[in-house]
Amino acid sequence: MNQAVAMQHLAEQICRVTLWDRGEVSAAAKNLLRSIQQPPYSIQADTVCCYSLTRCHSGSSSHDGYASSDGGGTPTPTRSNGRQLHYPSHAHMDPGPVRLILPGSLAQLEDIIRNCQVAFGPDYKQVLLQAFSANSHTWSRFFCEPDIPLVLRGRTVDPSEHTEELTTMLKINTQVLCLMKHQLCEQSRSFEELKIGYFAQFAKCPIKELLEIAVCLSEAVWPPTRIPPMLLACEALKDVLPLIEKLPSSESGDCLSNISHNMREAFRRLMDHAKHHIESNMKKHQDDIIHPMTCFLICSVRSFRSHRNLVQSTLAPGDDCNSFGHLLHDVITCWKSGLTEYANIYHADVQQRCIFLLNNRDHFNRKTDGLLNELLSDWQIVEQYDNEFKLLLIKRYTDEACAPAKSCLNRSSCWWWGSQRPSLDAFTSKFNETFDLQRTWKVPDVALRQDLRDSIEECILSDYTRCLENCSSSGLFCSCLQIDSVGEIYTTESLQTTVQTLFEGC
Repeated sequence: MNQAVAMQHLAEQICRVTLWDRGEVSAAAKNLLRSIQQPPYSIQADTVCCYSLTRCHSGSSSHDGYASSDGGGTPTPTRSNGRQLHYPSHAHMDPGPVRLILPGSLAQLEDIIRNCQVAFGPDYKQVLLQAFSANSHTWSRFFCEPDIPLVLRGRTVDPSEHTEELTTMLKINTQVLCLMKHQLCEQSRSFEELKIGYFAQFAKCPIKELLEIAVCLSEAVWPPTRIPPMLLACEALKDVLPLIEKLPSSESGDCLSNISHNMREAFRRLMDHAKHHIESNMKKHQDDIIHPMTCFLICSVRSFRSHRNLVQSTLAPGDDCNSFGHLLHDVITCWKSGLTEYANIYHADVQQRCIFLLNNRDHFNRKTDGLLNELLSDWQIVEQYDNEFKLLLIKRYTDEACAPAKSCLNRSSCWWWGSQRPSLDAFTSKFNETFDLQRTWKVPDVALRQDLRDSIEECILSDYTRCLENCSSSGLFCSCLQIDSVGEIYTTESLQTTVQTLFEGC
């Protein structure tokens, strides 16, 4: 038999080898799909930006829906509205007790290799690899059968809009291919190099598609409203890249390093887009107690905290200007500046401006309590500045709001007999004038609301009580204490009660 005939005979033999059990491969894919969707390692959460006060304020401060996969242990599944936050890593995906290789087929492949070794002598390996390569296109049809859910369609869709579908398929396909390679070599160690060569050609097309999808996801331009899907995609890429690297492919080397670089660049672009998003949307809402951009930033911080290891060690490592801490600090600073500019433009009244800033900054700090200290290295300094700024805003509001009424209680007017009653009348008029206008103002946070009330009491109550006592002790206007029932003059107790009803939004 001449060499050409022998080569043709070898090719026919190889083409006839049916190594893989379609039913078992399909079962493995379906089992992996089930495991990728089940808790505790598959975590779903409400990651939609909360663009309304009711939505953002209704949750407790325990960060529901933003469970973290960091720190080891078993994560707790959270409430779901169908938005995926984490997929399980490959270590927690179970294909089930499947045997992907048909009984006797591996022995058939090994017999072909032995016969080739006899027929072609020392060159048998090269001959076999050439024969494997010639059959690559034919073998690829295996992955296109309807019962084999391994077809990736990423090249025809926008990865930022089909993130969950692509990442799911990427993880499942990678796992199935790795399992096929493992079982091919583990059942029998004979001719391992040639078996890997066979598998490289058999799985050439799906491996190529895996790399194409990975590159596509890494190069995607993510809008700032798609931060959670972007992190989900990067988390999946980080998980599968070491597995893809073990698959036999001549294209994976440079491709994998490019993917890692692409992810870092995409994340830096995303953080820039987040700043532009805040700046461009800050002036579009004029009637919100809590500005939508405050809620957007809260949701972003929660998503970052949930993927803390990913953003700090993979997407933006280090401590330079491109590190995650610096990038996030820039976004928060942009939001603070935008809030102040918005308040100056749309709230000409100083008191209303202070309440708006207090509501938003306090809301952000409360909703991110315990999160930023793990994301920002200088958080203690930032927190101290925020606390001082809050006290400054409360004082400025109190001084502005109480000044007209308090000016009626100066010592000279309340000390001389005969002047107390006009002072109390003037105080009541000014106090009611100021706070009647503010009865619809709402401070949602209970603690902040109480801080403001306490500050008002501290500002006016002692002077008012002194003036009231002087009026009572003079005996000239003893009836002033009874006039409160018709609303003309407050007693100390009724003034306190009135102050304690402020900022309810009624």
